[in-house]
Amino acid sequence: MCLERYREFIERGSYKVSNSDDVSCFSVLLQREVAPGEEVRLGDIMPSPRLNRVFNDPLDLLVGGWPTPLLKIADRPREAYAKLEWYNPFSASVKDRTVYYLLKSVRGDRLVEVSSGNVAVAMAAVGNVLGKRVKIYLPSAGRYVTPFLDFLGAEWQVLDVSMTVEALEHLEKDIREGAVHPNQFGNDINFVAHLRTAAEIDWQLSSIGKKPDYVVAGVGTSGHASALGFYFGVRYGAKLIAVQPRDWIPGIRRVESGMKWIGLVPAEIVDVSLAEALQGVRDFAKKYGLLIGPSSGAVYAVYARSGRDGVYVLVFPDNLFKYSSLLQQL
Repeated sequence: MCLERYREFIERGSYKVSNSDDVSCFSVLLQREVAPGEEVRLGDIMPSPRLNRVFNDPLDLLVGGWPTPLLKIADRPREAYAKLEWYNPFSASVKDRTVYYLLKSVRGDRLVEVSSGNVAVAMAAVGNVLGKRVKIYLPSAGRYVTPFLDFLGAEWQVLDVSMTVEALEHLEKDIREGAVHPNQFGNDINFVAHLRTAAEIDWQLSSIGKKPDYVVAGVGTSGHASALGFYFGVRYGAKLIAVQPRDWIPGIRRVESGMKWIGLVPAEIVDVSLAEALQGVRDFAKKYGLLIGPSSGAVYAVYARSGRDGVYVLVFPDNLFKYSSLLQQL
């Protein structure tokens, strides 16, 4: 995982690459071949926005479209900035980032994955762009994304299980037959990719002279929440507030269900019910006019009830629109 190297890199803002292990760690993080003797800098993983907003192809639209917006939603003493991840173009969610790096890390023309929603859509979409066949296994709660998978031409199967991780055993036959499993739950690129997301947010906040005291994010695989907690904890001593469902909220799950990266960073784990999350969606819509998704509503609910002063970053993974059929069933 290269954590100590990354820790030094984030603390110092640079790192002198000296051996083959350094080369491996920083080639993955910088997404290019790094040479021994090279000094890499934190600015190398920060965005370079394109002012003309013209893109050459769909993947360029994704990567060249970063940074996604950071919206100020509250001033001191509890100043808050919401990271609007539905501006990613494929699944309209933070999972576009995860899937982009996952698929760059594996080979093969046939992909198989388990997902409860956004990863399924993102993998089907990016798979199309890369010319790959995609098959997705979904838990019963992920049924609402099947129309999107149909339009994208992906193969899918809904299983009679309640949690995504329970579907993992169903991949074994596909893998034996030659499919490649990018493995959103175990592939460390999930964590490493979101160190770049953290650097993006850092770049945005630094441009207005701010640094966070708290990062509030939902935990699913725990890749993006843990990476942001690690980066901002090392750089500024910020605290991660990790949001998990008390009962059920689409896209996030409880820590005890098993997740690889949440143990890498000190985190305050906070429970939110589906009712509280949906109230957070309503409250945010009435105040700011934006329809945020259920997990975003959970993040906002945690911020709204916090009594601690400071600068907050709230990660809003997606918006409400793909959940319309699901909401009609609640």
